[in-house]
Amino acid sequence: MSKRFRRFLIACSLATLFCSLSCTQSPESGKKVVTFWQFWTDPVVKPTLLEIVGEFEKENPGIKVEITDLTWSEGHQKIVVAFGSGNPPDVLELGSDWVPEFSYRNVLWEVTKEASEISDDYLMWEPVKLGDKYFAFPWFLDTRVIFFNKDLMKRAGLAPESPPKSWSDFLNACRRVNDLAEDVYGFGANSAERHRLYKKFLPFLWSNGGKVLSEDGESPLLSSPEALEALEFYLKLVEVGKLDTQRNLDEAFMRGEVGFILSGGWLLREIPRVAPNLNYGVTFIPSPDGAEPGVSFAGGEYLVISQKSLHKEEALRLISFLIKPDNALLLCKSIGSGFPAAKVAEEELYHRGDPHLKVFYEQLRNSRPSPVHAKWVYIEEIIEKTVEQTMYGKKTPRQALERAQKEIEEIVSGD
Repeated sequence: MSKRFRRFLIACSLATLFCSLSCTQSPESGKKVVTFWQFWTDPVVKPTLLEIVGEFEKENPGIKVEITDLTWSEGHQKIVVAFGSGNPPDVLELGSDWVPEFSYRNVLWEVTKEASEISDDYLMWEPVKLGDKYFAFPWFLDTRVIFFNKDLMKRAGLAPESPPKSWSDFLNACRRVNDLAEDVYGFGANSAERHRLYKKFLPFLWSNGGKVLSEDGESPLLSSPEALEALEFYLKLVEVGKLDTQRNLDEAFMRGEVGFILSGGWLLREIPRVAPNLNYGVTFIPSPDGAEPGVSFAGGEYLVISQKSLHKEEALRLISFLIKPDNALLLCKSIGSGFPAAKVAEEELYHRGDPHLKVFYEQLRNSRPSPVHAKWVYIEEIIEKTVEQTMYGKKTPRQALERAQKEIEEIVSGD
């Protein structure tokens, strides 16, 4: 633990002590209630989070944490409503894609001083910065990799110990697995599913040298040859794939019905529980020429404090406790994947002893988050609509991308 991080924790401790002595307490319990909205509702993960929060309350007897669960399908809208009504929680978990949106709305408490003191100790600050100001703390990070069924590869005459690296080899492998039987599919392709489909297309776009936006965020770049090639390649995978939701695709993979699937660390935890005999492996995102691994999507969970919070110092104390390397690592272990944003957690060897997690760890170093833009949530919706229209044959790839280019231009020009 660095000196900066220790100073940060000490400062938060003193601030909490001061507030516990000087701030008005709840007449009912004598404790300050800090509301915390979060997304970890999984029955395996939630108890770990409650354990960590319980330890925080023991160390801070003057604070009571009130937890509210959110879902990824409805959470964004609930958060928008909460901020719009002026009744947001004190502490809120936001995905990396959502932090810029709410930062620009001026509803988050600026934490530049506190964050800059520990910025060298944590990874992936890009989504939380607006100019030179910080509005969130990184909690933990994850990425997406290719899962593959070794038995299906063997049946298709492929070498399971040498998973495909190039686009052409990957497409060939998916086709050969898809030809095995009527109830076997080469690739698991996401259907139109909010906040998910774009994460499956962007790795192919990035790996081909394409971009969604210019560096200044003012110009869309989806009409580029690189974007067209990436979309055309993705559609070839769809042709030899099973089109369904992420959950159903994961389940089909665990039943041995899909050869290759782009998925996240949650599947690492599910496979031993649901399909312990599944003979599978994980590998990097393929690149056009296979010389180097492709670029994957990097997602992260971030913790913010609302501007209207009446308990900012207590909220800051809670966040500093949650992002401590040991606590974040404990939560990651219960999830089965992911990596604490704290760099010092890299010294832990739990992920390096597992060859699957090692691939995730290395892919994370060659991943990137969504472009930082105040209206990204609307841009991602256009990308998903674009991919969806081409998957169902409503538009050609060129037509869909040209339309997306115009729609995104309207969004960024009105920013």
